[in-house]
Amino acid sequence: MVNAFGCPKHLVDLFKPQQSRTKLSNQVEDDVELLIHRAVKTGLSGAHLEALTLRYQRCLTQAIATESILSQGDSWIEFQDLNSFIEKRVFEAAVQSMFGTYMLSLNPTLADDFWAFNRAIGTLFMGLPRWLSPAAYRARDRMLQHIERWQRHAEEHSERDQLGDDIDWEPYYGSKFIRERQRLLDKRGILDPTARAAENFAFMWATNSNSVPAATWLLYEILRDSQLQIRVRKIISAHTPEGRLREETGKGVFAFDTSKLCSDPILQSLYAETLRLRVAVLVVREPVRENYSFRGWHIRKNEVLSVSTRTEAMNEDIWNTGSNEDPHPLDTMWADRFIADPNDPSSGPLHLPKNRKKKSTMPGNQSNGRAEAQAREPYFSMDGLSASWIPYGGGTSLCPGRHFAKQEIITTAAILLNAYDFELIHPKGNGRDDPQVDMSCFGFGTMPPDRAIPFRIRRSQGKGTPDT
Repeated sequence: MVNAFGCPKHLVDLFKPQQSRTKLSNQVEDDVELLIHRAVKTGLSGAHLEALTLRYQRCLTQAIATESILSQGDSWIEFQDLNSFIEKRVFEAAVQSMFGTYMLSLNPTLADDFWAFNRAIGTLFMGLPRWLSPAAYRARDRMLQHIERWQRHAEEHSERDQLGDDIDWEPYYGSKFIRERQRLLDKRGILDPTARAAENFAFMWATNSNSVPAATWLLYEILRDSQLQIRVRKIISAHTPEGRLREETGKGVFAFDTSKLCSDPILQSLYAETLRLRVAVLVVREPVRENYSFRGWHIRKNEVLSVSTRTEAMNEDIWNTGSNEDPHPLDTMWADRFIADPNDPSSGPLHLPKNRKKKSTMPGNQSNGRAEAQAREPYFSMDGLSASWIPYGGGTSLCPGRHFAKQEIITTAAILLNAYDFELIHPKGNGRDDPQVDMSCFGFGTMPPDRAIPFRIRRSQGKGTPDT
């Protein structure tokens, strides 16, 4: 909190776990840390998640509907970098959905400053002094100033404590769970504006630094494979409810049925494979008992244990890598890696397939013939991967925002492909110039591309498939 997000050193103890339990039971009475975690978990699941995802879709579709630079009809427009294009638009839509409209309107350079900060995050986490990395500290300071400005404006204009629980979103604080977080910070005694800004900043970073580059990678993989793009566009077309929403701009704004879109086997497989291939998190734990054994290593109590998710993601003893005739190495994208076909015993994500019977494919109210036919269809499978596909960590520290991240990543690709035609501008030569992950971001989550991805774009011509 001090190095990366700028919390004053003398106030950092306020963020340490503080629990108050009764003497007669183990029930938490005033565990603010637990309440903050619970507020996030509740706000990013169930009906609240549905409302947040719909708000995100509205923000993103409204933004692209009013883009003047892309209003030139059939004309192609070239951009230097796909990642930069997505960073700004997706970040701003997500921030507006969570933090309200004033976070952006009060801070026009918020997106640029956030990504400048994110590029320097490793330097800040290492705790290098300001004189060695002044640009990194300037980026952090600008972000704190932005968030403090938003906090002051919201406190002055919003009647936060008078808003009912039925208000899921309002323009000053944004989503309900952001308002609840501010109340809990009050309860925790975190009243200093810079300390509060650091906490809100950390949450903003956690909810954008991984999902946004993941959305870039997902779209890139779809665009670079013409056959895959045709498959995906057909899926998206089947889930596009034309004109379902119409906003004040007078322009038609659509909204996908996210539950159906994010349940599609191919889209789920693409999403899971993108995170397997592009995410590297260092999972840090401390044993709470003596003589803890981990894969042959004996770890003493309270010693720090760090495990890289990348090790599991690239383990050929675990993952299916295809056949000799049709190989799919783990350092390459395979859109169907997580697709299990009951008619193909070599399919599915595991190197050694286990029982892949899908329980949900045998509903009791169907005839045996229909149920049997459905059970024979290929499906998305995560069977046997609970300790190997871990881009969100695991256990009690499992990322509470993972459900929104999944919906954000998949719907972003669907919205952009529905609105635009894209073409990657490939450099001359072979694939040696294809973007790879930026290893300087190893350990912090989704590693962005290590180079610019030039592309051209135009308003969708309504063909449903790319030009060939």
